[in-house]
Order: sequence, then structure tokens, then C-alpha cells
Amino acid sequence: MCGGCGIGPATLDFGLWTLDPATGQNVPVAESFPVVIVGAGPTGIACAIELGRRGIAAVCYEKGFLLDTIYHFPEEMRWFSTRDLLDIAGIPFAVPDAHPTRLESLAYYRAVAEKFQVKTIPQTEIVAIRPHEGGELVILSEAKDLPSSSAGNRREIRVPAAIIATGFFHNPRKLGVPGEDLPHVHSRYISAYPFHDRDVVVVGAKNSAAEAALDLYRHGARVTMVVRGSAISERVKYWIKPDLENRIRAGKIRALFATRVLEIRRASILIETPDGQKTIPAEAVFPLIGYQPDFAFFERCGIRLEGAQRVPAHDPDTLETNVPNLYLAGAILGGVEVGRIFIENSRHHASLIAAAIEKRRSAASVSAPSH
Repeated sequence: MCGGCGIGPATLDFGLWTLDPATGQNVPVAESFPVVIVGAGPTGIACAIELGRRGIAAVCYEKGFLLDTIYHFPEEMRWFSTRDLLDIAGIPFAVPDAHPTRLESLAYYRAVAEKFQVKTIPQTEIVAIRPHEGGELVILSEAKDLPSSSAGNRREIRVPAAIIATGFFHNPRKLGVPGEDLPHVHSRYISAYPFHDRDVVVVGAKNSAAEAALDLYRHGARVTMVVRGSAISERVKYWIKPDLENRIRAGKIRALFATRVLEIRRASILIETPDGQKTIPAEAVFPLIGYQPDFAFFERCGIRLEGAQRVPAHDPDTLETNVPNLYLAGAILGGVEVGRIFIENSRHHASLIAAAIEKRRSAASVSAPSH
């Protein structure tokens, strides 16, 4: 039995069947079912650990792999938050610099997951969650490493509770213009190296766009920023903003303010500027205009979205949604307002949810008829 998470070493129980990790085959149903956590980032890992500390088995489902989102952050990324606000499970984030890097973050969170033997099922997307009789939930999963025509590609599993901890970085906002799906358009920025001596357009003026523009410039790209507003966002990291503004004033990076993209073409983009429409060269385009939770997934799960901010309905004391036994953790609780909740102010979500699940489980065992 896993000392940290209450998961047995041989099998993981999934309700309608049990998947044997050693063979990847379905075996007969066992008696206990783990809580399913959707997402294997820092928040999902923290939830699995808190449940394990209470003797409740849990497994993280990830449509990519462990820490997939952080892995796909820009190579030179540093957190705005300091290391003391990023740790989870009471394990210090011991690195020299106050603002950890992407690689340091991958090493730290992976080590924490390994220490507590957090179980992750990779390359498996949770497509929908629906209520089942008796308060259970039915999870519809889809293995991403199988061809779509493969038998058994989709599976249903029955569980006592589930936690959605997906974050939003996997779901970038779209410009909604023609040409956005062309191969030279990149909704995520990772590295500047492929773009040396090329004309590159960065759309946006917040942290992702600001850091990408500077990195591209310093690796030899000819950078133009297209910004809908009149200036670089005040929310850009304090050590990035003056650096970028100085490069713009020096003419090293071209910035077109009060400008929007009308169309993306194979080697250029059409823009609307205060002086009218113009075409500028663009061998690569980075529309880095932010992210949002997967609201369509919430709706498939029956979660009610409230108000203009589309905040998912939840109990603030337990983080349980309007769907019984379905919980939310992390930044997705903010709805459209994704800049409100971060790792640093949501680290307590895991303990809130684990305590609520433990309390309900204890109440159910007390009220269960004796034989």
C-alpha cells in the first residue's frame, strides 16, 4: 500500500473494473474505488497527497503527462510568485533564487509527487462527468495514445467523488480571425531558437506576450508587437515591463498600439491601425492573448456557470460544485477572471476538498446499515 496515498502497488480500483498498471489490462472489480482527480499539475498533485494523508485513495488523470503544462511553459520562464508561495504538501521549495525557473519547478513538483507516490494515468482525457445513483459519479475517459477507431478507446468508470484541477493554460484564447489555424501560428510560446533572423509578430501585451517578445528579440528575431490597448499592461512582471518598454523606445522591438489583427496570411498579417489597414510581414505569429478555463467541459459535467464572469457554482467552504461529490480546485474557480487565483492563494484548496470528502465518507460509514 502507498504510504502517502493509500493506493495499492499492484492494482488501481476504478469501480466498473480495475486497471492493472503492470499489464494495462482490465481485471475484475475490487471493493474500494479511488477519487479521480482531473489534472496532474501542482494542484492535482496536492489534492492526491491530502486525500492520501486521510487514507483515501486517489488517482490523477492527465491528457498529457505529469506536469504537462509546466513542461510546455517557455524554456526561460521564471515564476512571478516567490518560492515560499509555490510549495505544496509542506515540502520546502529549496532553490537559490527567489523566483524559481521552469526546470526547477519541474524537478520540485515531480519530486513531491514521487515522495508521496502520487499515481498518474497519462495520455487519458476525461471527456465528461455525470451523476450516478447513490451519489457516485460516472467518469467518461478517452485514452489519447489509441487511434480514434480503436475498440475500447473510451471507458466509463464509477467513482465516489472527483476533483477537477485542470487549470487553464491548456486552453489559450483565440483571436477569431481567418488564418488562425495556419501552421506558422503558435498559441503557446516555448523557445526562440527556431525564429532567428525571421519576421515574427507577437499579439498581446501581458506577461506571456512581453516575455516572448523580449526572448525572441534577444535570439535574433525581428519582432513586432500588435497590441489592442494603448500601452503594455501594468500587470506585466516588474522586472520585465521596463526592459520591454526600453527596447520599444530604442526601436529594437516594434510595437503597434491601438491595433488589432484582421487576418493571418502565409507570410504576413492584415491589421487595423489608427491610420487604417496595413499588411506587415509575419513568418511566425504568436497570439498570446491569455487563457480561459474549458467552460464546455464544465457544462458537459453539469456544472452551472454563474454571472458575466462565468464562475462555476461551488460551495466556498468545501469547493463542491452544484453536482454532488464533484469538486473544483485551483485557478479555474475564478471563471473568466483567470488572474485572480494562483498557486499561492489556492494551496489550501486541496485540504478543504480532502476534509469535505473525508467528512462525507465518515458520515456514510456511520449511517450504513450493519449486517
